[in-house]
Amino acid sequence: MANLFPNKRDFLDFIPKLFDRDLEDRSLFSQFNVQIPKVDVIDKGDEYEISAELPGYSKNDLIVEYKNEYLTIKGQKNELYETNNDNEQYIRKERTYGSFERSFYIGEIDEQQIKGTFENGLLQLKVPKPYNKQNNSQTYRILLDD
Repeated sequence: MANLFPNKRDFLDFIPKLFDRDLEDRSLFSQFNVQIPKVDVIDKGDEYEISAELPGYSKNDLIVEYKNEYLTIKGQKNELYETNNDNEQYIRKERTYGSFERSFYIGEIDEQQIKGTFENGLLQLKVPKPYNKQNNSQTYRILLDD
């Protein structure tokens, strides 16, 4: 009976430590499976290289867009786990639904020069550095190579 109610120490461990350096891993984000992908941006001189870790995602789960001087990476994942016994009564059934969106200001660029690949859960984008051109508020979708 004592296991039904958490002790004070277990309850306090559930509350995120707001000033820890590893907030993302210990916060409520991890408790409720909210995914925030890790992104690296590297200055390569004449272009930026953007790498995003997206384990468990497929190419079809992702959208990469350039609009109004922002590069946006969006992802949505739906997973269903089922385990049945011989009587067809659920023993375990879990669902994971989640989405994320990350945007990066990159300025006015030639969107046709953005290149992207997605392989083994790693999204890699090569984005040219900004230059001056007329304002274009059109959305341009970046297609990812295999």
